Amino acid sequence: MAGLKDVAEKAGCSIRTVARALNDNGYVHAATRERIVRIAKELDYRPNRFARSLRMRKSCELAVAAWSTDELHVAKVAGFEQVARRAGFFVSVYFSKGPAGAAELQGVLGELLPHRPAGVVFFPTNAAVARHCARHLGHEHTPYLFFDTALPGVDSVLLDRGQGVYESVLYLAAKGRQRIAYLGSRKDANRLDGFHRALAQLARAPLYVEVLHGAPESTWAIGKAAAKAWARQKPRPDAVQAYSDEMALGFLAGLHEIGARVPEDVAVVGFDDRRAAALAWPRLTTVAQPNRELGMAAADILVRKIKGEPEPPDGWNRTLPTKLVVRDSA
Repeated sequence: MAGLKDVAEKAGCSIRTVARALNDNGYVHAATRERIVRIAKELDYRPNRFARSLRMRKSCELAVAAWSTDELHVAKVAGFEQVARRAGFFVSVYFSKGPAGAAELQGVLGELLPHRPAGVVFFPTNAAVARHCARHLGHEHTPYLFFDTALPGVDSVLLDRGQGVYESVLYLAAKGRQRIAYLGSRKDANRLDGFHRALAQLARAPLYVEVLHGAPESTWAIGKAAAKAWARQKPRPDAVQAYSDEMALGFLAGLHEIGARVPEDVAVVGFDDRRAAALAWPRLTTVAQPNRELGMAAADILVRKIKGEPEPPDGWNRTLPTKLVVRDSA
């Protein structure tokens, strides 16, 4: 693999001039810069980020603290790493048990901060822990960002889940569904806000499919058990917006067991657009999260913070829209 010295020899320049041209740091004549960049590509020059960190006394590491290997989280990390690498950084991922509590997160911070990363991004955790983490990193002067943590004073990239559910409910209504119900926890204000907003616009009362007390803890099993609760409702809802794909897929399995037809008897919509959604029977209509794009947006913002760019007038937070993916279940 070619180094700076190889590029400099072929370009007929000093190593310092080559470094300035490739790092866009300091004046280099335009024609010289163009020649150096061309030769670097011809020689397949790739910068040694570790050596650059030592030379410049600045870290090229971005740390990601994640609490699971869920496919949605991995997609966010992949998008984050792609943009970070293009910006000249490498990414270290710290996995721990989750969701992270105060002690767990303190342990992660104690492990990664001695490495002096250029920036840190976290997956969601509870409000108190997130605020503590933001304050701690502020004291350390370490740029940070959270995934999907909507808290005042905590920089985050967010998903507009409420708008996604709102658009899903309006879609179901446009398809002629009259009794649209929600399946999931009533504590999820984000999704429920969109559900209630859509039904208010339609001048309809909100309906809910009961989540049975004492049901197994897995989301899939809760959805499956809820199919019997749906069957007992009079009149039955003719459409259901589920909290997640896992819950919707469990609900589909329960409906098949009791002989209900989808979408003839009830339309079903999930949330997330997991890989399994397109493999279900029938294929699951769902609200898709732009996970890779969220990771890319997080890296873009974090790099800007590291470079010391001024904070935008509306803050560093950025909210990305969801998208309804229509398949066979609704």
